[in-house]
Amino acid sequence: MSIMNIASTATSAALPRGVRLDQDHGADAVFVETSAARAVLHLDGAHLTSWVPSGESDLLWLSPESEFGHGAAIRGGIPLIGPWFGPGRDGTRSVKHGWLRTSRWDLVSAQPDGDDIVLELTSTKDTATLTATAVFRIGAELSVDLTLTAGEEALELEAALHTYLAVGDVRRIAIEGLENAEYLDNTRGLAPDVLGDEPLRLTGSTDRIVDAHGEVTIVDESASRRLVSTPRGTAKTVVWNPWDELVTGMADLPDSSWPEFVCVEPAVAKDRFVSLAPGASHTLGVTYRIEH
Repeated sequence: MSIMNIASTATSAALPRGVRLDQDHGADAVFVETSAARAVLHLDGAHLTSWVPSGESDLLWLSPESEFGHGAAIRGGIPLIGPWFGPGRDGTRSVKHGWLRTSRWDLVSAQPDGDDIVLELTSTKDTATLTATAVFRIGAELSVDLTLTAGEEALELEAALHTYLAVGDVRRIAIEGLENAEYLDNTRGLAPDVLGDEPLRLTGSTDRIVDAHGEVTIVDESASRRLVSTPRGTAKTVVWNPWDELVTGMADLPDSSWPEFVCVEPAVAKDRFVSLAPGASHTLGVTYRIEH
């Protein structure tokens, strides 16, 4: 029996100090509050919506117009994308970005490790095709690892960690670590292009699938901080913001909200999908830290 089932039918005695189960926006969530950090993790989608290390403001941005609960795709935080990206490699998938972010997950483990809390969740949906495990290490740094295992048949896997990073003003950030990389521009029908040799600065609607898998730093001039993303098991870095050009067509985003975030996503997608043999696994992960 999962910890979530134990807690809902009896008590939260199986949870360590600093971890509790409660409701957030009317939906079941795990709350972490320790000397190192505070966090909120929704069981629908295994969706982390907040991580606040001690002495800092939230790394993550969450839309005030987002939906929550069973079947909802939360707008903000860290959506887990897969087993396909966007409409899929052939463009025919009717459910955008796959089912991981809208299915129910079970909390199977919550353990202290020094000053950190480590949460492990498993998805209960579509286990014949794919099994999924997500591990969140919450402390002075944040680590997320998503492991996807093919079922009885081979799987051409696409996945991403679609992180919404909170920034003071997206027009005043610089993204370091993507210089001179090739990319596909999804605002121009996936047209191929190459980034320049300076840090990337956004000037309009941006949806770029960049052929880069190293550490990325978002220099947030307005908030006087640096957000460092260190990925693993990745092949691409997706950079997205709708700008004022596209935000008006998105019901779960206030029209004035687009300057408040940037999505910088570790991914295996498009031509850099992962081919999994039956029973084989792939782990996509990232660690975040805030610097000044």
